[in-house]
Amino acid sequence: MHPNVTSKEKLLLAAKELAKTEGLSALQMRSLASAAGVAVGSIYNYFPNKNALLTAVVASIWFDMFHTETEENTKHLGFCDTVSHVFSQIQKGIAAYPDFFAAHRVIFNEGEKENALKLRESTFSHMAKNLLSALEADPRVRPDVFDGDLTKTALISFTFTHLLALWNSGAKDCDTLTIILSKLLYGNQEVRP
Repeated sequence: MHPNVTSKEKLLLAAKELAKTEGLSALQMRSLASAAGVAVGSIYNYFPNKNALLTAVVASIWFDMFHTETEENTKHLGFCDTVSHVFSQIQKGIAAYPDFFAAHRVIFNEGEKENALKLRESTFSHMAKNLLSALEADPRVRPDVFDGDLTKTALISFTFTHLLALWNSGAKDCDTLTIILSKLLYGNQEVRP
């Protein structure tokens, strides 16, 4: 008989490791039990069904990629550097979990897709807030950039939409985007790829 795992966190760590090595779509209750060294029934003490497990794993991966490290590493960066950092986090996530972005769209049954979309939107909202904070804290932004035609919120939406488009297209960097943003925000002060 397998011993019981003492925490949900240990199961999530084992599940994320399985997602890295075998892919998120291959994550099953039995494979997690085997990887964690517990009985299958022990998994159900923490996750009542596979969709609850998948939702928790997806949430944990999103959190790992964009909450902790992004907040810690962008506190003192300017806006364009923060944009580059967010793109880098996306690239790291793709490298660590190769099928994560594609698989998490299709692995949930119809009843759980709404929850998965809410989770993704919550993460995206957090990322947009992080970008807005970086924009507002960047002392190099020219004071005349934002007027009636261009707002900070509109620029964040534009930036985030283009980051996602770059990720979806398989781009290796976001240099063109940051050059455009640098020219707009900083004028001739500094243009960095």
